[in-house]
Amino acid sequence: MKFSIEPETVGEVKLCSYSELQNITDFKSASLIQELFREDCSMAPLDEIELLTDEKANTHPNLVKLYTFCWGTRLAAVYDEKFTRVLSDVLLADHFGWDNRINVATQLADLFAWFHGKRIAIGSVTPSCVMIDEELNAKVFDFGFVSNNVNEDCEIKVKAEVGSDAPEVSLGKRTIKSDIYIFGLLLLELITKEKFKFHEGPWFLQSSIQDEAKRSKKGLVHECFKEVDDGTASEITRLTLQCMDFDPDKRPKMKDIFYALRAMRVRGEKRKEMKMRQNKKSSYLEGWG
Repeated sequence: MKFSIEPETVGEVKLCSYSELQNITDFKSASLIQELFREDCSMAPLDEIELLTDEKANTHPNLVKLYTFCWGTRLAAVYDEKFTRVLSDVLLADHFGWDNRINVATQLADLFAWFHGKRIAIGSVTPSCVMIDEELNAKVFDFGFVSNNVNEDCEIKVKAEVGSDAPEVSLGKRTIKSDIYIFGLLLLELITKEKFKFHEGPWFLQSSIQDEAKRSKKGLVHECFKEVDDGTASEITRLTLQCMDFDPDKRPKMKDIFYALRAMRVRGEKRKEMKMRQNKKSSYLEGWG
């Protein structure tokens, strides 16, 4: 175990017994616990608990806040969030439009960049690990892997596996650039409005999305997003493919991805505002006519 769980509190997080945790997650009585996130109140990795109780590393607005945890016959945790839905629930939804998708992508890029700035690799984050609150903000509550004190040259040895992970992970190694690939997968599903079968492997996935990008005028951006201009569609398609490059050294840095997405979001907001002004002006002129 990497950290001590002897104190009654770790930072502002309470350490309780499993029986106490069962009592506070009893929804039969009206209490503050109804405002807490309980859906993932099961086994939670120790490295995630360590991360979420680190006062220097748990302040990001797109990271869930840990309310309490216990360590006894099992490790369990309760998060201080009001559960609404997860990203995987809204990926295919028409009401989850382009503005919301680019906003969530920007928030996640900011979180990933923030972790990397603290030399933390976070591993596999899938849409089912990202909560979307009532204001449509992203909150990440689960990580497939956490490793501290890493940099771009650090290789983290892992067991070989295939799935929603970077190609190099199937060869038994992971670096901080593997997080970039994971972010590329999240971005891919957000802009294509599609859920992919990642278990078929990264090589099959890469071939299929490259073909799709060539066939469509808007690259990987779903045709339903009419408000996305060709320039933005081309830019975000190129960014997604760069994140998913098989060569980790060719993937962009997380902070650069964040800056690129933020710039796209700002340009989109300006175009939307300009269009609204033009529509108001047209309506005004028609009224005088």
